[in-house]
Amino acid sequence: MRRTIFILIALLMSFSATAELFEPERIYALYEKELRGARAYVDGRYESAFELLSDTASKGMKESQYLLSLMFLKGEGVDKNILIGLGWLGVAIESGDEEWNNTFNTLYEAMNDAQRAMIDDKVKNYVAKYGGVVQGVTCANRTAAGSRSIELRCDKSPGNYPIHEIETSLQR
Repeated sequence: MRRTIFILIALLMSFSATAELFEPERIYALYEKELRGARAYVDGRYESAFELLSDTASKGMKESQYLLSLMFLKGEGVDKNILIGLGWLGVAIESGDEEWNNTFNTLYEAMNDAQRAMIDDKVKNYVAKYGGVVQGVTCANRTAAGSRSIELRCDKSPGNYPIHEIETSLQR
């Protein structure tokens, strides 16, 4: 009986160490962090952008994932890495953004079969860690506030979500 309780406590502790609770206040702070990261990226402050966007991207934020993909694809503030860049772009396109999807498809089609297989594996891995379902992020086209124009908007729901570190280079 004691052994069972010990094992149960150990499992609960390991779960809490690899998950993070997001309540509305923390979600709002996450949106703010993503906005600061996007501004840093646009301003060319790539070190700051990477620090902010890598955190928010790992928590499922689609714009962060897209911008992080650009940083890796172009080598902006990080070592250029097409595979990691396409991995991030592949998970970002869960949002349904047509431009991002077209960019992914154009780059993907330029690859050979072996490269596509590597990209498929990377995207599958990233979706399993950082995807909308796993991280509680849903995206939909909505009417913009105070306007009739339609915009794509992604929202993170309150809940307990897994934490995963991001890779900055390929492991050998």
